[in-house]
Amino acid sequence: MLLGRRYKYDAKPIIKLNPVQEEVKKEIEGRIKKSRYRMEKVPCAVCGEEEFEKLSEKDMFGLPVSVVICRKCGLIQTNPRLTQDSYKEFYEKEHTRLVFGEKKPTKEIFLDEYFHGQKIYKYIKRYLPKNLRGFVVLEVGCGAGGILAYFKDLGAEMLGCDLDPECVELGRSIYGLNIFRGTLSDLKIKKKPNLIIMSHILEHLLFPSKELSLIRDLLEPKGFLYIEVPGVRNMTFIHNDMNFLRFLQIAHTYHFSLTTLNNLLGRSGFELIEGDEKIRSLFRLSKNKQFKIVNDYQRQITYLKRIEFLRRVFPLTPFKIRYAIETLFEKIFKILKVYNLMRFFYRKLIERYLPKKYD
Repeated sequence: MLLGRRYKYDAKPIIKLNPVQEEVKKEIEGRIKKSRYRMEKVPCAVCGEEEFEKLSEKDMFGLPVSVVICRKCGLIQTNPRLTQDSYKEFYEKEHTRLVFGEKKPTKEIFLDEYFHGQKIYKYIKRYLPKNLRGFVVLEVGCGAGGILAYFKDLGAEMLGCDLDPECVELGRSIYGLNIFRGTLSDLKIKKKPNLIIMSHILEHLLFPSKELSLIRDLLEPKGFLYIEVPGVRNMTFIHNDMNFLRFLQIAHTYHFSLTTLNNLLGRSGFELIEGDEKIRSLFRLSKNKQFKIVNDYQRQITYLKRIEFLRRVFPLTPFKIRYAIETLFEKIFKILKVYNLMRFFYRKLIERYLPKKYD
């Protein structure tokens, strides 16, 4: 049973798409209809069961995406989902255009990553040595490498991988970063990393347990694993507009709460050091081989139904007000022909806080 009528597939996006996103949406729909992109049913990645309840038939872009919740453990996931070959083609050809609305990765994407690296460091720095000389940081799904660039500037050694060839090329050719196209298993690692970062990556993986097994073998015994994913119980008036549909997208295979994330990591040989429902979390290797799964199903369903109820009671949220104001000013700036000028000054303001080498 769906969460509501609006979750039924109708091909209509719930967000405003720019021309690039509209174009790539049509491409993806065509590949799905012609079976160029194939779907597969799989058991739950955490508990291995196949007892699901359907929540939605579409995602935020209006693409056909079947989102279900496991009754046995509460993990929310896309099922059926694209096969591995289909996902690989999607990430190489369409992901950046669909999500960012850009035909190619831009300097702004790198800048966003760089400042995000600063936020990650602030969140975990009390667990790290004060001097990062000789400290090895590995990022899985590094994009253009902005997060790694921040840690490099702190003195750490860095290494990264990503499937997007254009993002990797941007980081390598423009910023000289030690990043490579491919997966974690493709990397040649000479020294065990002290910190492995997966920032908004785990929710994309088809077989997260396999990736976590590789990480467990690669990580330095006293090292850390930082994982950041969108938190399914982080929908408020401000975040995601209390709108579960804004949370869903074809690129995301899993939707975690802190409990379901800990279930996955606990089964993979890690223990939680710190985490919240945003989700930002830090793990280390665990010696406990008797991890017990906590069923989060009832809390997940209760939360999602409460969010749907609040949306009906409070239709005008601060998120909608802010979006309306931003849209109005954007139209005014375009009419006055100063929109591009405002973007130019905004970019210059950001660049003031970057090391000169990234200008």
